[in-house]
Amino acid sequence: MTQEPTVSKLPTVPPWIIAVAAALLFGGLDVAAALAGRISLHNPLGLAAVALTGDWRGDISPSHVPLAFQLFVAAKAAGCALFALLPGAACLARTPRRRLVLLGLLVACAVLLDSIALHVLVAAHLGLLLPWRHGLWMLLAQYLAGVAVDTLLVLDLGVRLGEAPRWSLLAYVSAERTIAAAGYLAARLVLREHRMRRALATAHAQMLATRSLLAETVRGAERLRIARDLHDAVGHHLTALNLHLDLALRQSREAAPPALITARDAGGQLLAQVRNVVSGSRQDQDIDLEQAIRLLCDGIPGLAIGLHVDPAAARHPAPVAHALFCCIQEAVTNALRHAHARRLDIALALQDGATVVRVADDGHGNAALAEGNGLRGMRERLADLGGELHYGARAGGGFALELRLPPREVAA
Repeated sequence: MTQEPTVSKLPTVPPWIIAVAAALLFGGLDVAAALAGRISLHNPLGLAAVALTGDWRGDISPSHVPLAFQLFVAAKAAGCALFALLPGAACLARTPRRRLVLLGLLVACAVLLDSIALHVLVAAHLGLLLPWRHGLWMLLAQYLAGVAVDTLLVLDLGVRLGEAPRWSLLAYVSAERTIAAAGYLAARLVLREHRMRRALATAHAQMLATRSLLAETVRGAERLRIARDLHDAVGHHLTALNLHLDLALRQSREAAPPALITARDAGGQLLAQVRNVVSGSRQDQDIDLEQAIRLLCDGIPGLAIGLHVDPAAARHPAPVAHALFCCIQEAVTNALRHAHARRLDIALALQDGATVVRVADDGHGNAALAEGNGLRGMRERLADLGGELHYGARAGGGFALELRLPPREVAA
């Protein structure tokens, strides 16, 4: 007997923790460079600090305007702290609009901090957290905003030095900013690889669960075949044997030997036992649905699934088990692909004899959802068994499904 392969879930670090850690690293290095005096005040925050404390057209070296330098370092630290919080908040955002607003603030923060490393990090966040079209538009806006800041700084430098603007310097720093596109492309490649891995793991989990369900169905069919063979072959021969023994007893009358009476009684008992075995094999045709669902849930990556199965509702006939499994599998796929959920709860129970399955996620619920092929297929599967499908957006966010099948005697 071969052992069923299983997929183990490895502990993973939440994406928002990685985003915050990366922002803290690059922001901390930026602040450390400012404290070490290796960053001049000729940047958006530095010029703003100088404008608040000194002559806009005077010397802006840190030694000449120490108060402005202190304000600059404080603003730099505050900006880096905000820069560290925004990526985590964007990762945890529950709606696309909120995520887009937070990433827009992140772009603005990177432009004010005026650091190429932070711009590359922002481009990576745009590639990971936004659809590629929106991400490209946001990346273009980030680049243009950076070029606009560079243009103002070059013009200001020309005024301070009393010479023509250094357009070659502007061309150099503008070309340097294109490295952010590499961060965006690298993030898209990482996202694509992550999605392929998740799709592969999900397909593997579905394959294991389907194979478990198929194995249960095959075992049930084999038991039914054996029961038919017992009834058709052994049962008929035992019946004929008992009839001949009864005839022999009648013909022998009072002269019947004791062995003949014993043989007749043993034949009757054996026939009764065969009938009990056949009846039991025909009745024990239910499939363990819980095992298949648990295999499916255990192999889905990136989704925390809570499964509760009432023992009384765990076993069903093959058509019912297959329909319920396909519906639950479709609900899990929708939660991953469309709702982008992080949590999914599945409950299978009996209510007044009816089988009820409730599936609820914490993704992007839509009250005006149009019924597509997936939901329509679920409704049709349940309708063939006399069941119903109900769904809708949850009040606290997310999407909920309810599958209801009538009692077996009603469905039959």
